[in-house]
Amino acid sequence: MTVRKFTRNRLSIGLFGANCDGGLACSTFPERWRASWENCRDLSVRADEAGLDFMLPLGRWIGYGGETNHNGSNFETIAWASGILASTRRIMAFGTVHVTAHSPVVAAKQMVTADHIGGGRFGLNIVCGWYQKEFDMLGVDLGDHERRYDLGQEWIDLVGRIWSESEPFDFEGEFFRTRNTVLEPRPVDGTRPMIVSAGTSGRGREFALRNADMLFNVFYDLETMRSDNAELRAEARRQGREVGLFTNVGVVCSPTRRQAEDYHHYYAVEHADREACRVMMVERGLDRPEVPEEVRERFRLRAATANGATPVVGDPDDVAEALAAMAEAGCDALAVGLPNYLDDLPILVEEVLPRLEARGLRTGP
Repeated sequence: MTVRKFTRNRLSIGLFGANCDGGLACSTFPERWRASWENCRDLSVRADEAGLDFMLPLGRWIGYGGETNHNGSNFETIAWASGILASTRRIMAFGTVHVTAHSPVVAAKQMVTADHIGGGRFGLNIVCGWYQKEFDMLGVDLGDHERRYDLGQEWIDLVGRIWSESEPFDFEGEFFRTRNTVLEPRPVDGTRPMIVSAGTSGRGREFALRNADMLFNVFYDLETMRSDNAELRAEARRQGREVGLFTNVGVVCSPTRRQAEDYHHYYAVEHADREACRVMMVERGLDRPEVPEEVRERFRLRAATANGATPVVGDPDDVAEALAAMAEAGCDALAVGLPNYLDDLPILVEEVLPRLEARGLRTGP
């Protein structure tokens, strides 16, 4: 099947995590994001009108505790994407799908339904799982890290066949077995939804390079970003594939650099939900004694800023410069968290995007 890709902009930009209370800002500040359906719908319409490329949700089932139970109130992502797609005209909406928690046959049908609602604008962010407490609630044992990717490979192989084959087939795998499997309709216009997958561990990268159209990675500095992106592209080409490269950022933009720094300090330092940040750090394995304290301290600030994403703090010139540098370092798409999406979107749209257009990285709305 033909694969859909971002083609409109050299640097695609979307909003990340708006389906969850707090979004990416792990903070108690009173103005933090409230993920009501009304807010999500209004945000997606404004993002669509502004020419943003996508809405990417977090796949969450429980929160991180703390004073706010960060991300604890959240919307299931395929249903959320369906509502976004019904409310907009051009923007892509992803479902973030945990393969260990979703029947591949049922999920394939749900995703095709969303795809038809959006006229071919649905995308899949495939996740093999990492937060065991969530899966305890779901009654699912995540099991061995490596085996999750074996299951994930079967899952995506089966979904791919369901999306592409018109005759009933049997599937006999280690994890999934189906008989006389065929579903109608198939994805819009015979094209396959874009697939995104995060790759941080060695096995995770192998899985993403084999299956994803866009590989989602987390970086801590530009030099690492540049070298890592070059290595990933080279490895994909050795496998006969071309992949796009995603990363996530927490943007804090104000009219002046001082205002942005004060705003960042206000919500990510003074009002950090410290217990929720601690849980996030524990669940990502950063509380081990061998992890240097400076690494843990850096993550605490990043957790409060944007769930661990790279902070970009400054005036519109600073932010545009930083995002352009990420594009130069090989990133094709940026998933952006904002302290409060509706409050902080206007300066991104009115001041930062035009600066990126002037650099030839984006076109207008």
